[in-house]
Amino acid sequence: MYNYISGTLSEKSPASVTIDAHGVGYQLTIPLSTYHRLSEAGSKIKLLTHFVVRDDLQQLYGFLTAEERELFRLLIGVSGVGPKMAMTVLSGIGIPQLKQAIVDGAVPVLSAISGIGRKTAERIIVELREKIILDEECHRTSKQPTVNETLMEDSLQALVSLGYKKQDAKAAIQKVLSLRDHHDKMDVEELIRHSLKYV
Repeated sequence: MYNYISGTLSEKSPASVTIDAHGVGYQLTIPLSTYHRLSEAGSKIKLLTHFVVRDDLQQLYGFLTAEERELFRLLIGVSGVGPKMAMTVLSGIGIPQLKQAIVDGAVPVLSAISGIGRKTAERIIVELREKIILDEECHRTSKQPTVNETLMEDSLQALVSLGYKKQDAKAAIQKVLSLRDHHDKMDVEELIRHSLKYV
């Protein structure tokens, strides 16, 4: 229902914030990982949100990063873990440490969080381990540029620094790469040298 709320940070505490958005004060429950990075009251803020609606509860949860919100959503999907417990987990350990503990199956690390018992820690690991591993692999794949992309970007910057228009330089580089069957073996200097023939 709500993807994010942007406005002025009116009030903040370790557990919640109030954001004034066009005269309406939205109260959001937040984890400590978000609280520690908040600016002072009166500053502009944008929090990603998750809205929980139950018979006995309508509550907005706020997060500074998409990673925090995604982990929250994964946690509340675990059998026996509700929003309150998910926030306890996020507040009790850093995001990188939490992911590592789940991947490593480190039950003692998770059960050391106040309010998290051994059985709950085991369920979190069993139900989320593969999801975390898959997510991390996809993230690395999407973030890592290929050899060709890195080669092209470095060559493009070099040609632009030499005074050539970016569009012309890019077209020349692409032409060279299209003519070479093994351009992954070329280095930046060689690609620039060949590209200069077409700019």
